[in-house]
Amino acid sequence: MEELNQITDQLKGEVNKAAKNPFASKIMSPLRLVLVWMNGVNQKLMELEQRGKHG
Repeated sequence: MEELNQITDQLKGEVNKAAKNPFASKIMSPLRLVLVWMNGVNQKLMELEQRGKHG
């Protein structure tokens, strides 16, 4: 799970860097949506892992 969070954080940093580039800024909106989705999936996986450990 930690690895997924690291990948998401790294991707978020790259998207933030690329958003400053006027040529790449048009594709940043869809990538930001992907990041929001990835964060949601990571959160849900973390919840499921916690339930599995305590259930």
